Amino acid sequence: MRFHPLLLLFFTSLQRASCQVSEWIKDVEVSVGDTEWIAKPDFLGDIYWSGTAPVCVSGCKARHRELRRDPCGDSNCCWLGYKSLCRVNCGKPDVDHNGIVYGNDWWVGSVLNYSCRPGFMLVGNASRTCQANGLWTPNPSCLRMCKKGAIEISERELNGTCSSTCAYKSYSGPSKQGCTQINNCKKKETGWKRFFAQCIPCICDCALSCLSTG
Repeated sequence: MRFHPLLLLFFTSLQRASCQVSEWIKDVEVSVGDTEWIAKPDFLGDIYWSGTAPVCVSGCKARHRELRRDPCGDSNCCWLGYKSLCRVNCGKPDVDHNGIVYGNDWWVGSVLNYSCRPGFMLVGNASRTCQANGLWTPNPSCLRMCKKGAIEISERELNGTCSSTCAYKSYSGPSKQGCTQINNCKKKETGWKRFFAQCIPCICDCALSCLSTG
């Protein structure tokens, strides 16, 4: 019996593909012990399988990172090629020269917290989030503060509550009594105190942006 050349070529290609898939399956079986498998990855918004069946020419795009690759991935197996399991990574975040960042998770949805070194005030949101587009939310900055002097201020004006002590209280924000930042507060020791006074007067350090002090 003689076969048509095109039919013979088709059977030969199919046989090669079958052998190749068998080899991939062996490779996957061997590597199962070394790979952390993620349950139902297609249900997570920041993770997806890249590639289509039956022929998958895959890889991860833009800021996505490849976590794993195999011929089946999302259970829709390839005849040829492989699929990539990808996830968004925003990369190492930038930080102001006088700032401090807390956190080392850079995957989508992770949150980092920022603060400033002594003598500087944080301007902007103190936290940043890795977004689905692979970019961090805006970076806060640290503004140098210059001491203006000491002022007397009601404890209520620091944070809106009174506890008969000024220790550890501070204020940062829009100018209050000519100060952008108020800290190092101490209870006022002099003067007559009425026993029914709800808020103790405090003596605090007053600071402004060094740019505004001219």
